[in-house]
Amino acid sequence: MKYFGTDGIRGIVEKNFDNKLIKKIARGLVRFYNKSKIKRTLLVGNDSRISSDYILSIVESILLKYGIRIDNVGICSSPCLAYISKKFNYPLAMMISASHNSSEYNGIKFFNSNGEKISDQAETILENLMDSNCSLGKQNFALRKNVSYLKDYYIAYLKELKHFDFPLIIDCANGGASDICKSVFKKSKIVHSNYDGHNINVNSGCTNIEFMRSLCMKNHKLGLAFDGDADRVKIIDENGNIISGDKIIYILSKFYLKPNDKIVGTIYSNIGLEESLKKHNIELIRANVGDKNLYNLMTKHNAIIGGEDAGHIIIKPYLNTGDGVLIGILICNILNITKLKISDLLRDYTEYHQTHSTININKNFKINENLNLLIKKYENEGAKIIIRPSGTEPVLRIMAEHIDEKSSKNIVDVLKKYILNYCI
Repeated sequence: MKYFGTDGIRGIVEKNFDNKLIKKIARGLVRFYNKSKIKRTLLVGNDSRISSDYILSIVESILLKYGIRIDNVGICSSPCLAYISKKFNYPLAMMISASHNSSEYNGIKFFNSNGEKISDQAETILENLMDSNCSLGKQNFALRKNVSYLKDYYIAYLKELKHFDFPLIIDCANGGASDICKSVFKKSKIVHSNYDGHNINVNSGCTNIEFMRSLCMKNHKLGLAFDGDADRVKIIDENGNIISGDKIIYILSKFYLKPNDKIVGTIYSNIGLEESLKKHNIELIRANVGDKNLYNLMTKHNAIIGGEDAGHIIIKPYLNTGDGVLIGILICNILNITKLKISDLLRDYTEYHQTHSTININKNFKINENLNLLIKKYENEGAKIIIRPSGTEPVLRIMAEHIDEKSSKNIVDVLKKYILNYCI
């Protein structure tokens, strides 16, 4: 797509996500409402980035002028906004966030009235309307309404789901879940929850996990680490071991699924996850990267669990999008019910070693014939190789997976060197 990536429209504010693009999005939204003839109300929320008010002010200046009311939740997590959108049947919700990216980034993603990311078809329609020259219609001013109280319904939902009372250590990445977690986890130690607009994801959260590892080991407590909009989670056990998405999916699958059920992972899902699930007669189906791709394949195969190793996990009976806080609660509920440690629940889990790296790119990348031959050579030796441009950042992602850790690292080093010398 021209504007949408794997998770909405995203970029560096005032560079590739500038005033011109934001106005295009707003005008496209006006045309979208006109074309769809849906209720002329847009639910809006944002994470804690300093640029969010600026972006919203541009969108508002156009939408309010053409009769589209803005109901503003304020600072929240993406799943919180999705929950509100579904519960109160908003035709469209707009989250202003760049998820795990640093504060100079921002972006926009949309949810429908079922709390789902809008479809590829809807994104294509919106892209075409962004570039359209058709009229925005007559001026018909609308109001902006503060609906921050709607967050309380989501908080109440999480409290209702929470069936444990042992304390945790929780890292909110100075992001959208900071205030939510303070309300839900009263007995827990909450860190990185004092946002200032600039410190989102800085040395914190599930993408910067070392601080939490040391804290969990020091206090001998379980930890939950989220990203900036809290749609993903990593768990750290009392010994400092990182429990990433694939392992979380495995635990959830053993608890919630029965033989012959299916779950949906991605092309990155660990081979070990697939082998471990087979022991329980559960089939892993792989989707392309992106939670929409996960969700679509889950729907197709009637799967209730889907997710990726980065910690973005969907359990459809609870919410139709990834929710790091909710997933953390469900895992803790399982620990409380079974009276086991996470290490006990993973005793029969097999893991292959994955090595990841990135290369900065500023142009389209294509795998040439010689690189393809090199990839096939390693695949014939038992490796899984993935090389793909990021859908959220201007980087090329390289991954090698192998039963032997040293081999996976060596493969990535060789591939990276070859790409830098011959492909860019």
